[in-house]
Parts: sequence; structure tokens; C-alpha cells
Amino acid sequence: MPVVVEATYKNGLLVLEQLLEAEKEGKKFKVILIEQDSIEAKKERFFQFVNQHSFTLPSAYKFNREEIYEG
Repeated sequence: MPVVVEATYKNGLLVLEQLLEAEKEGKKFKVILIEQDSIEAKKERFFQFVNQHSFTLPSAYKFNREEIYEG
């Protein structure tokens, strides 16, 4: 069964944030590394995306839902 564990890379070693079960002792594992972004970095990227894809509507703009279905 797959296990997800956070770890920190220090001095050439991956240091796990929690211990694994005793039955895993001595076994080999395949490891997939996914760099964890901080919440602040994710927020910053989100707001940059929003700023790039936003625009100001004219003050007289009014959304007309019925207009969508006219054809």
C-alpha cells in the first residue's frame, strides 16, 4: 500500500518527518520526489494569474443572460 510521507533534504539525506512501520525495516523503496511549494508561493502565483487574465468592465455594462440563448 502506498504511503505519503513528507521529508526534508539535509546534507545529502532525506529526513522523514515521521517514522515508518517496523515491518518496513530493511526493505527497499521506490521514491518519487515532488517539491512542496509554500502556501505563500501558491497564493502569489494564483494572484499573478488572476491579474494577467482580468479586465475592467465598462461602468454601463449589464449582463443579459437571455442574450446568450438568442440565436
